[in-house]
Amino acid sequence: FFPMVPCWFFVAMLAPVDTVIRQGQSTNLSCSEKKSSNTVMYWYKLPLGKDSRLILVASAIEGTKANVEEEFRSRFSSSEIQGDSVTLLIERAFLNDSGMYYCAESETQWLGC
Repeated sequence: FFPMVPCWFFVAMLAPVDTVIRQGQSTNLSCSEKKSSNTVMYWYKLPLGKDSRLILVASAIEGTKANVEEEFRSRFSSSEIQGDSVTLLIERAFLNDSGMYYCAESETQWLGC
């Protein structure tokens, strides 16, 4: 008996998005990191604070509609992957939206399985 081994691997490239937003203001964050054709792009938030961790906000798979995580759906939306970029819209920013936002991508590569 051999355990199943995945036939792909994950590569992520994180890029911080540098934007200052005033409370109550809406903004679009844009990212263009796409390097391959088999791609998933992600938006992460790193809240302010010493013990913070990356939180997944949204993801978009090439050729499908973007998905925003449930806790962000009321005011956040994400575009589909368009060309080499993806956009995150934050409507009416609140103080608790503060943090660093990161864009990441993953690609699958088949290993001859």
